[in-house]
Amino acid sequence: MSEFAAPLRGLARLLWRVARAAVFVVGLATIALAGAGAWGLHRLARQTVRLPAHFVLTLDLQDAPPDVAASPALLARATGARPTLEQTIAAIDRAATDPRVRGIDILLGGGCCGLTTAEELHDALSRFRAVSHRQVVARAMSFDGAAGLGAYVVATAANRIELSDAGDFGVTGLALQSPFAADLLKMAGVEAQFAHIGKYKTYPELFTRSGPSAAATEMMNSLAGSLYESALVPIAARLKRSPDQVKALLDQAPFSAGQAKQDGLVDTVLPLSAQIAHVHGLHVRLAQYIAAMRSAPAGAPKVALIVAHGDINAPDAPERSGGIDPGRLAHEIAVAVADKSIRAIVLRLDTPGGTVTGSAMVGAEVAHAASVHKPLIVSMGALDASGGYWISSHGAVLVADPATLTGSIGVLGGKFSFGGLLARLGVNVSAASRGANALFDSAVTPWTPAQLASLQGQLDLDYQKFIGWVAAGRRMSPAQVNAVGQGRVWTGAQARSRGLVDRLGGYHAAFMAARALLHLPAGAPLDIVPGNAQPGLGVLIASLARRASPLGVAELPEPLRGLLALTRLHRLSMIPVEFR
Repeated sequence: MSEFAAPLRGLARLLWRVARAAVFVVGLATIALAGAGAWGLHRLARQTVRLPAHFVLTLDLQDAPPDVAASPALLARATGARPTLEQTIAAIDRAATDPRVRGIDILLGGGCCGLTTAEELHDALSRFRAVSHRQVVARAMSFDGAAGLGAYVVATAANRIELSDAGDFGVTGLALQSPFAADLLKMAGVEAQFAHIGKYKTYPELFTRSGPSAAATEMMNSLAGSLYESALVPIAARLKRSPDQVKALLDQAPFSAGQAKQDGLVDTVLPLSAQIAHVHGLHVRLAQYIAAMRSAPAGAPKVALIVAHGDINAPDAPERSGGIDPGRLAHEIAVAVADKSIRAIVLRLDTPGGTVTGSAMVGAEVAHAASVHKPLIVSMGALDASGGYWISSHGAVLVADPATLTGSIGVLGGKFSFGGLLARLGVNVSAASRGANALFDSAVTPWTPAQLASLQGQLDLDYQKFIGWVAAGRRMSPAQVNAVGQGRVWTGAQARSRGLVDRLGGYHAAFMAARALLHLPAGAPLDIVPGNAQPGLGVLIASLARRASPLGVAELPEPLRGLLALTRLHRLSMIPVEFR
C-alpha cells in the first residue's frame, strides 16, 4: 500500500488547492455582488417618486400603523414596509398645506386601532380639515367590538363616514378583563409566590388569587371609566350631543348599517355591490406620498426621534430576548445628547416596564440630558408604566395621550415553583447545594418564609429608590409621589391632573413641546432625524432575505435580486479538511 501513498497525498494536496482557489473566487464574487447590491440599494433610495399634479391621499387603516422606529428609507422602499405611526402623522400634517392633495380617503378595518393610536390619528385628521378645508372620507365594512371603537374614533374626524350595508355598527362600549389563574395553578401543582410594594401593584393577583382584590377592582373601574370618557369626546363632538347622550345611544348597539345612519352615527350606507376598497379619481397611497416628501429645509433645527417598545430587559439579557435592550437604548440617548448638531430629543416609549437595573441604566441617560440642558421630551405611547415611568420621569416635558396607561410606581418580585407539577408527572428532582439560599432562584423549590421576608426587604428598598428618583425628576416631594404611586396605573388624562405628565397628545404635541423649549414659532420646520441605531448592510441583506419568499423574489427591484441570491449562497458552507 505504501507505493500508492505518495500519489494519494499528491492528489489530496491538489484537490485542497483547487478547493481553496474556489473559495477565494467565491469570496471575490461575494464582495463584488455585495458592492453591487449596496449600489443598487443606494440607487433605489435616491430614485425620485413623482406624484400627479392633484390627487386624493389614501390611508389604508385596516391595520394600525406600527408605533416603532422607522426602517431606513432604502429598506422600506425595497420591502414595502408599512409607514410608522409617526410617519403617518407627519404625512397628514404635511398634506394639510400641500396644494396637490385634494382630500384624504381612509379605509378602516378590524385591525385599527387601539385608543391611543386612534386618538392620535383623529387629531391629525382634524388638523388637516381645519387647515386645508378639504374633504376627509372614512369607509368601513363594519365597526365591531373593541377594535371597532378605535376605528370609529378615527372615523369621527371625517366629513363623511360610509358603512357597507353588509356590515353593522357594533360599537357597544369598552371593557377591561383580567384572568385569575390561582385555582388552575393549584390544580397543576404550580406554586406562585410573589411580594410587592404598593396597594395597587396588583399584577401578581393574576396568579395568586381566584378573583380581584378591592384595590384591583377600584383601579380597573377607574381606568375603564377614564378610557371610555376619552373615547366618547370625539364621538360626542361629531354628533353634537353630550357624552351622556352618546352613552345612552351606544347602550342600544349593535345596530344595522341602516339604523346607524338613521341615528346619525354614519352618513352613507354603501350598497352590497359597492367595492369598499375602491377610490374614485386619481389617488396616491400613503407610502408613495411619504417617499416623495421633501426633506426639511436647510438650517432647520435637528430633533432626534428615538423609539423604544416592549419589556425593559436586564442589561445582561441576551439580544434575542426581544423588548428593550437597555444598553442599546442608553447608548442611543447618549449619542444624541453628545451630538451638538442635535438640538432636542423626542423619546417615544411604549412599555409596561421591566427590570429595575435596565430602567435605571436608561433613566440615568435621560437625567444626564437634563443636567447638560439638552431638551428631551418623552412621548408616551399606549403604555409607559412602572420601569417605563422611571425612565420618563426626568424628561424635560412628558406628553401622554389621554388613553395612555402610565404611572404604576411600585415594585414586585416573585417566581413559580414547578416541583409539585414535576412530581405529578413522575419526575423527581434531587439537588446538592451549599449555602442557605443556594436554591433561591430554583424553579423547583419554593421560597421559605425567611426567603420571602428577604425579598420583601429588597423590594422595600427598591420602592424607596423609585419614589426618590421620580420625586427628583418631577420636582415633587417623596410624600407626593407616594400618594399617586402605590403601584397605581393611571390614564394619561388622570396622570396629568396628578402632576405625572405635563401635556396631553401624541407625536405632534411632543414636537410642539420641542419647538417651545427651543424658543421656536409653533409652525417652525424641524429636521426629524432617526436616533435609533441604523442597521448596516449585513442587517439590511438579512432583512430582505427574511421578508422575501421564492414567489416574491420576482417582485423585488432588479438591483436587489442578485443580492438576495447571494444571501442564499451563504447557506452553503465548506468545512475545513486536512489530510495527514
